[in-house]
Amino acid sequence: MKTAARRSKASLGSLRSWSTREIVVGAVLAVAVGVIFWAWGQLWATAFATIPFPVSYLLVGVWMIGGVLVPYVVRRPGAALVGELVAAFVSMLLVTQWGFAVMLSGVVQGLGAELVFSSTRWRKYSLPVLMAAGAVAGVFSILLDSYYYGYWKIYTANSILFGAVFVAISGALLGGFLSKVIADLLAGTGVLSGLAIGKARIRRVG
Repeated sequence: MKTAARRSKASLGSLRSWSTREIVVGAVLAVAVGVIFWAWGQLWATAFATIPFPVSYLLVGVWMIGGVLVPYVVRRPGAALVGELVAAFVSMLLVTQWGFAVMLSGVVQGLGAELVFSSTRWRKYSLPVLMAAGAVAGVFSILLDSYYYGYWKIYTANSILFGAVFVAISGALLGGFLSKVIADLLAGTGVLSGLAIGKARIRRVG
């Protein structure tokens, strides 16, 4: 884990190696995800408000998309952290009930996903890896929430544990699997040609 953490930290210095196209596409995707984050937050405050903890954490996985979709498309060190941070910043600008706290979530969730990608040295982007990234990001998310919002004082340890299991499942499915579906659909249109995901598709076809 310490080795992965060092790789994740080092990945921030590699952003200079991104091509202009990678920066533009990564930014556009992250901004779009930020709008999704904001919309999901509105549902969280209204339609989902009656769902009790820890069951509500089955819906948190959507907020892991930024840390999985962007790196799956760009496939560069630091992409998970950048994806979550930019998306969180956009949702904050659109105004959410959590204010600046969404940036903290972006950092923590991005680091969680980045650790998984760094453990493969940013070379593997298979479905199991994407789902693992979403799951770990989700677990990191509830750890932050438990501290920041004082869950330890409100809920039992078993409830928080169930919440961690639920958010891991949600992160794997809504964050990992859904990100792959979205990216593959986009790649199929040709708009991601020239990027790592497009090159990978060409190799598979060939």
